[in-house]
Amino acid sequence: MTGAQDSDDDSLNGISAAHRRELSARLGDRERVSSFSGPWEVETVWRGGFRVDATARGHTIEFDEPADLTAQDSAPTPHEYVLSAVAACITDGVVLHATSQGIRIDSLEVRVTGTFENILRWAGLATDGNPGFGALQVSGRISGDADATTLTDLWNRAIAGSPVAQTISRPTTITSQLRVDPR
Repeated sequence: MTGAQDSDDDSLNGISAAHRRELSARLGDRERVSSFSGPWEVETVWRGGFRVDATARGHTIEFDEPADLTAQDSAPTPHEYVLSAVAACITDGVVLHATSQGIRIDSLEVRVTGTFENILRWAGLATDGNPGFGALQVSGRISGDADATTLTDLWNRAIAGSPVAQTISRPTTITSQLRVDPR
């Protein structure tokens, strides 16, 4: 995989010099950073079968299940999006830290793998056990204009600072409410 190609001479990791200055100023403003801490919101609409559309800030994200579940396999599954979100958030963190330090990334790949502990619980065929991932394995591959120690530090900072990876790796309270509409 190749990294984002810089289209002009002042671009670093696909981010122009003007946008780097603006990003630096925004990240230096604690109040502004606090303002995009949330709440974040996604809404889903069931489309029949196992198809679900989610809307996030006006973007539509499609979900489906594999054909093994008699679904259409028309989109990634929710759990594939979770894995993708972890990988993308770590990738963005590496790019942010590298760009802030003036380090050019030539290529960056992140792979996240997980196995369900007891998917039978999701299917209603078991009443105990964790239906989710018991653990995630995250691996990366990077090349750039810094030594291995510096690139490893970027990687470690990205994982430690990833909102998605840290949400997944720690207990997160889920509160729930349901409104039943009359037919």
